[in-house]
Amino acid sequence: MTSYVRAMYEFSGEPGSSELSIATGEVLSVTRSDVGEGWWEGKNARGQVGLFPAAYVEVLSAAEAQKLNATGAAAVPQVPDPFDTPPPPRYDQTAEDWDDDDDWSDDNDTYSEIGPSGQKVAAGGQSARSGEYDNKILPIAPSDDTQSLASVAGSGAGASGTVKKGMFAKSSDSYILGLSNTSEKIPECEMAYITQVEDSIYQWTQNHSPYSVIVASPKKESKFKGMKTFIAYQLTPSFNNISVSRRYKHFDWLHERLVDKFCLIPVPPLPDKQISGRYEEQFVEHRRVQLQEFVDWVCRHPVISKCEVWYHFLTCRDEKIWKSGKRKAERDPYMGVNYCLAISPPDKHLMHSKVDAQLESGSQFIHSMDVAVRNLNNISNDMAKRSLSQSKKEFQRIGDGLSDLAKALAIDERRAPTRNAIPLSESVGRIGGIFIGIGQAFGDQPKQDWIPLSDRLHIYRGVLNCFPDIFSTHKGAIQKRKDCERNTAEGKMNNSQLQDVNRRTDVVSYTVMAELTHFKSERDTHLKTTLKNFIGEQIKFYQGVVARLQEASRQIE
Repeated sequence: MTSYVRAMYEFSGEPGSSELSIATGEVLSVTRSDVGEGWWEGKNARGQVGLFPAAYVEVLSAAEAQKLNATGAAAVPQVPDPFDTPPPPRYDQTAEDWDDDDDWSDDNDTYSEIGPSGQKVAAGGQSARSGEYDNKILPIAPSDDTQSLASVAGSGAGASGTVKKGMFAKSSDSYILGLSNTSEKIPECEMAYITQVEDSIYQWTQNHSPYSVIVASPKKESKFKGMKTFIAYQLTPSFNNISVSRRYKHFDWLHERLVDKFCLIPVPPLPDKQISGRYEEQFVEHRRVQLQEFVDWVCRHPVISKCEVWYHFLTCRDEKIWKSGKRKAERDPYMGVNYCLAISPPDKHLMHSKVDAQLESGSQFIHSMDVAVRNLNNISNDMAKRSLSQSKKEFQRIGDGLSDLAKALAIDERRAPTRNAIPLSESVGRIGGIFIGIGQAFGDQPKQDWIPLSDRLHIYRGVLNCFPDIFSTHKGAIQKRKDCERNTAEGKMNNSQLQDVNRRTDVVSYTVMAELTHFKSERDTHLKTTLKNFIGEQIKFYQGVVARLQEASRQIE
């Protein structure tokens, strides 16, 4: 039976290529789903066959597909998009090239980085403040968030599409059994220390000076005599004030390294990947803001912020040293399960009952917060969309209506002019202009409140999506400890070996509890600041609306 999909977003195929343009709501029959690189081949109702992004469509149910098979694809109706918004960011963007093509594989480079001619690109020297970007045509994330935390836990997928390796998959039991010790001395920058705050509450020890990193000045650059074009961002750490140039591909490589290295620590997500429109000024500036959110979160984490691969990313300016450091990071002996060797927790043996209670409570909280954050993120996207379209149009419609009334009144003013007062037609015309201005203010406002809120919630969604894997990892450690207890009872292991297993299992427990404490401290400061800024922008906006309405009232006093 032929399978069908419905386009959720509009896609414009490249002229002269094998790409197929699709409209929102259009139904296509799938001819090939094994094209690769996130693309499918399909045929539309006009008989045209071509490639389209798999992320832009949804698969129809068996009942709908059976109905279409019976009636024929040509009879499929076209469903208009009520909001007529640009497509959301793609999740399967191919990686960009690093300057040394021998060191960076091009296997995933499906598309040219050359941007469409005539497009505006952000110039260098833009402000690094997150509120200063134009968002009038910025794509809004889809509001139908169907990915649940349970599905993330089952699939093991990270927030940015990276598959996070389970700590105890395949041969990773070696850490619990004491078989993964390395002879290399652990460098201090890789060591992580945990201290007790109160009963059953543990936290990471901050043993280095806090610092910040500014992401600024996104610039369009090229190589191969202009054949390859890309956007580069300037990163400036506060500890040396020396800027380095990084492209999105470098962030993507860094994120993969951090996810592989810290299997018990949530790594914040990167901005969603996108193919079309990535050279437009609004998109470039918005991506800079989102990258700043990612960098800020990493800088605040007491463990990730001091690891060697992060410092290499922030400071390396020499190409040869970059290559050497890149290869070293990819061969990091303290990656995944082995990073537990670099964690130094308290010597106290943990009580299993207290650990179970802490993590059971933490698991319930993470699930509940994940649902709440996804819901609030959907609301913020809906409100931004409404301000950009519905609210803006409603007030401008009122203004246009008042302007028409003013024109009608002016006809009679010419017959019998008003003496010693402002003509009513003029007053009504000014009121109409004020309402049109209010409509424009609604259209400009989301970049000040709803979209920054959504950017922050994107970070929280990614972090929350990491915790199911972490809890699963901990359960795997507990299960391995129970297996060892059974082996000891059967005489297959001695008590000394079991004590070592218990100690290594405690390291995993200490780490998870320390991370839950850190996440709480982030919420108590970062989330509070986010909501305070959001409410402040809302107050300023509505105060501005009231001031405009008061001005309108004065026109007829």
